[in-house]
Amino acid sequence: MNINYLDRVSSTNAYLLEKPEKDRVGCVVWAGEQTAGKGMGSNVWESAPGANLTFSMGVDMSFMKAADQFLLSQAVPLGLLDVLDGMLPSDGGAALTVKWPNDLYYGNRKLGGILINSAIHGMDMGVSVIGIGLNVNQMRFLDWPVQPVSLKMVLGEDLALEPLLRRLVEAVGRRVSMLQTEEGVTSIRQDYLSRLYRYHVWADYAVNGLKVRRFITGIDAFGRLETLDESGERHIYDIKEIRF
Repeated sequence: MNINYLDRVSSTNAYLLEKPEKDRVGCVVWAGEQTAGKGMGSNVWESAPGANLTFSMGVDMSFMKAADQFLLSQAVPLGLLDVLDGMLPSDGGAALTVKWPNDLYYGNRKLGGILINSAIHGMDMGVSVIGIGLNVNQMRFLDWPVQPVSLKMVLGEDLALEPLLRRLVEAVGRRVSMLQTEEGVTSIRQDYLSRLYRYHVWADYAVNGLKVRRFITGIDAFGRLETLDESGERHIYDIKEIRF
């Protein structure tokens, strides 16, 4: 991977998407500051300049069918966890998990987020741009609806950004490469469920503005959340149809 550092950019995903598709492959864009960082949907990503990791990487996914693209959303957070598992303590009730579809949580607080823009060519995928925001050294957050957490908040010390970035990029690459084999796909699916936030736990959610109680049972082939209500009826939700 060729890492390109930019002091300031609107969005690393937008910057990489401006390149011809073939030129995105193997390219990593890391920004000290994003002026219009993107989250899922219309959400923005808050990050203090120079404090965190905000980067995007281009990956050739032409070996995968477009119908299977949610597998990439499963593989990427697992790559990040492969690195973070060795850094953060898992005792004291806090655990690293993936909040559906692909946010990183430590305990009940958001540690990072992922935004993927994939090119589709007919029935097949093309090049995907994977945007990652990880809270590293920031200690105060202003505009979040839920209280986030950073690595420094947990570890009590500043972390060097570039070495961590390189480890994360390599780990994500390893997980994505697993999707080229049936055995790798099976492993990704199993590992994702094992790290899924609130998997097989009763919890309260909001659906159409109403409070509901649901039990997460899995993820379907399209990446939708499969749940049960207290009467045993099955409910399937797409992104933005259910709120945690």
